[in-house]
Amino acid sequence: MKVLVTGASGAIARLVASALSPKYEWVGVDPRPCPSETHFPGEFMIADYHSRKLDEVFKKHQFDAVLHLGRIRESQKYSPQYRFQMNVVGTQKLLELCRTNGVKNLVILSTYHVYGAHRLNPLVIAEDAPLRASQSFPELSDAVEMDHAATHFMWKVREVRTTILRPTNVIGKHVRNTICSLLRSGICPRVFGFDPLMQFIDEKDLARALILALENPVPGIFNVAGEGVIALSHAIRHAQAMAVPVPPIITASLVRLIAEVSKIPFPPYLLEFFKYPTILSDDLFRKTFGYQPKVKTVQSLHNLGPISTRALIPGVRHDESV
Repeated sequence: MKVLVTGASGAIARLVASALSPKYEWVGVDPRPCPSETHFPGEFMIADYHSRKLDEVFKKHQFDAVLHLGRIRESQKYSPQYRFQMNVVGTQKLLELCRTNGVKNLVILSTYHVYGAHRLNPLVIAEDAPLRASQSFPELSDAVEMDHAATHFMWKVREVRTTILRPTNVIGKHVRNTICSLLRSGICPRVFGFDPLMQFIDEKDLARALILALENPVPGIFNVAGEGVIALSHAIRHAQAMAVPVPPIITASLVRLIAEVSKIPFPPYLLEFFKYPTILSDDLFRKTFGYQPKVKTVQSLHNLGPISTRALIPGVRHDESV
């Protein structure tokens, strides 16, 4: 079987492809170069997802399956216009190429952030909950639109078996997303008067979830979480980081200024997730795919390593796709 994976320079794509490299032929695409210290187990090329180069990739290869892991996160590196082009226009182009080129199975990695962190959210969020994220934070509008485009495609184009996964906070040794960057830095904000329950999923468990979805294709939308829940204060402690109190009323511009000065990425919308619990029910995914997380949340937090050896270094490139 030949598989295309977007976001191929990211940690999760490399974990999945490496685990399945003896079985499948892999082609990786990413607008970013592959990190020099890593190796993608297959053909790798640099390309934007909305560019004509993607058409050439599909013409050259007859893909049986596509793993779309290449969502670009909100950060200081990328403009809103670029994220929209990549996440929305690029995803729409990829979906159409899957339809016109006879791709049988498609797995799309979304995010639990599309639900938003809101005081009116239910205690446990199932897949049919409304996507509130863009109501308060335009930084997440491209993620919500990407999820909507994938959902519409799933229902409309039945000949492509489309599985959409919405994982919670992804952590692990190789992941360089915002939550990992904060915990590795040794400094993590905590809003006065709030200590929300949070969920995490280890990079290895997310890779296993993606492999299950790839090898046992079932169309649908599925939340994916790790083992249990943990209070934010306990998560910070287990990661050997220090909680830094911030006032509950703080402007988005001030958050961006603090992030720029400290060199620690912290998009403003995360403040809401640090105030209100956003707990997913992944019962549907567990029942459908027989999924069980294998890495304990506390262990995964410990695995980030000692502060002295993992402090953020200004200028180091971070993995923006997970």
